[in-house]
Amino acid sequence: MPDHQFDVAILGSGFAGVYAARSLRRQLGPEGAKRVALISDSNYMTFQPMLAEVCGSSLSPLHVVNPNRMFCRGVNVLCSTVTAVDLDARKLTLHAGDCIGTSEVQFKELVLALGSVVDLRRVPGMAEHGLPMKTVGDAIALRSSILDRLEEANLARGEDEMRRLLTFVVVGGGYSGVETAGQLMDLFQGVRRFYPGLEKAAPRVILIHSGPHLMPTIGEKLGAYSERKLRERGITVLLNSRVQAVTATRVFLTDGTSFESRTVVTTVGNAPHPLILDLCKKHNLPNDKGRLTVDATLRVPGRDGLWALGDCAAVPYVGGGLCPATAQFALRQGTLAGKNIAAVQKGKAPKPFTFKSQGELAAIGHQTAVAEIMGLRFSGFLAWLMWRAIYLNKLPGLDRKIRVLIDWVFDLFFPREISLLRTVPTKVLREMYLEKGDPLGRAGEPLSSLYIVKSGRIDLNDEHGLVRSVGPGDYFGEKALLTDRRWLFNATAAQPTQLIALDGQSFVDLAGASQGIHRFFEKTSRRFARREEVTRRIEELPAAFHTMTAREFMSSPVVSLREGMTMGEVAGLARQHPFSSYPLLDPQNRLLGVVEHGDLTEVFRNPGITHATKIEDSKIPCVPASAVHEETLLPEALEQFSRSGASKLLVLNEAGTVTGILTLLDVAVRSQAEHENSNRD
Repeated sequence: MPDHQFDVAILGSGFAGVYAARSLRRQLGPEGAKRVALISDSNYMTFQPMLAEVCGSSLSPLHVVNPNRMFCRGVNVLCSTVTAVDLDARKLTLHAGDCIGTSEVQFKELVLALGSVVDLRRVPGMAEHGLPMKTVGDAIALRSSILDRLEEANLARGEDEMRRLLTFVVVGGGYSGVETAGQLMDLFQGVRRFYPGLEKAAPRVILIHSGPHLMPTIGEKLGAYSERKLRERGITVLLNSRVQAVTATRVFLTDGTSFESRTVVTTVGNAPHPLILDLCKKHNLPNDKGRLTVDATLRVPGRDGLWALGDCAAVPYVGGGLCPATAQFALRQGTLAGKNIAAVQKGKAPKPFTFKSQGELAAIGHQTAVAEIMGLRFSGFLAWLMWRAIYLNKLPGLDRKIRVLIDWVFDLFFPREISLLRTVPTKVLREMYLEKGDPLGRAGEPLSSLYIVKSGRIDLNDEHGLVRSVGPGDYFGEKALLTDRRWLFNATAAQPTQLIALDGQSFVDLAGASQGIHRFFEKTSRRFARREEVTRRIEELPAAFHTMTAREFMSSPVVSLREGMTMGEVAGLARQHPFSSYPLLDPQNRLLGVVEHGDLTEVFRNPGITHATKIEDSKIPCVPASAVHEETLLPEALEQFSRSGASKLLVLNEAGTVTGILTLLDVAVRSQAEHENSNRD
């Protein structure tokens, strides 16, 4: 039996979801709490149009959110994450929290109002270094980052460092991007006098937009007016521009230009909700680029009892095309959905969605706004007053209206709040995607992550060329994180590449908590020796060794494993020659890789392995071998030692057959002996 049963389950607490819940409550009366569930991973709805003022520190974040239990009074609010949807069984699986685990909900009607999610992986480095602007948590994090930069800039040692800290980049020229850029400049101008170190500094805000004019849905004329006003206030506006990549200190554009910045805000990157994509795939539901296709009554065709609205739905517009993903449409779709669901339950016909846009508004800062209402265009101070009046009226809850009004009045007479509260936890793991040629990091820049390559390849280069190429399953960055946290080399994607970025501080904490882990990463970090380190080691070689080859230093013959050997033969060989690793050869004596002694031990722990098992059937790990040619000069072999982090190299002839082994210890011992002989002479 399920844990809960409801007639209607509504997923999502954006405008569409909460207004659908309120509408149903009105239709159903006092029974709403027993019959309707509003399910969301947050227990509040966010008034999105005012988020920019939160990051600009003119509004309290608590004043732009409304608790679902208060706003949707009379509806059962379940604060949990939906992990699975079974449309056929009409059942939801929820993660209700760490204390009680999962919970199941049975439903008759399901309303999908999940909205969209942010996916920053399309721009290399944006997921790691970019700050999204979608939720109230994002706005709080952005505000904290801005104040952090002001505090750091106040202590900056030079103009270059201060300029980098005070350059703020906003990506996206829609409503959110324009309003955020305007609020950032308002914040700087309002609080600058409290930072004596910034008296001669000029904070720079750069707004990057891919289109020919800002806020395309509001019209070219008002978009051009917004651009002009932003430029007059000192904001740099770059049109027809796209970001190619973001690093810790620099933003790269597709036209080849770049500029330094430590704060990048992104208002783009919306993507379909993963749960919607999963449903479309499992049940072959009609969709438009990940948005569920619905009819005019907001029902999903071919699925009885399934409704979709808001940003996750492709709702037909009465004027043709699809309804835009804006608050005014989501709100009214939610209200109509509640009425239609109640009508269907009473055996009545649902009504179509016929709402037409009433206009658009955007505040661009400094008591200036632009508006297009009922075909009439407004700009300047009058539009700003209209913006405040209209959105204050739309803000849910009388108490919120009063609180916001008080904040606005205070903003006219008192400076903005600049207390810095660091409450947002750092994401430990991030996933990112790079196209071929995309930069990941530059030598000397701050490095803040350990990178693991899921697929593709990253080339690490210095001024002389390729240092090391890192492929699937390999990782890099540990050396910098264990030392000065600066990129040692330039890192560039050699092909389309997926990476996992592990937060640098979490890595350092982990390595510091275990000597074994610390030693392991210290050992692997030797693979990434700087050019000067390699050069110094080569210069320390006796002069006579510079013209000698690997064949003159190698030990031979080499104890090897071969395909076709039984595990009994392998065990006997390992007991007789207890080396740290063994080359593995194919029947033609070609090198396949290297088997570690420790892996041999682990394989013998497997109860399915017998002495008669062939080595190729044992699934023993075989790692790539570090090898050099017989004629490789010793300085080149020494560089190979440095680049691979290996303590020994296999020596191959022209046929690719292993003829010997060269160890770093042998080179060191012979070098010491040569130096001693030279000193005696």
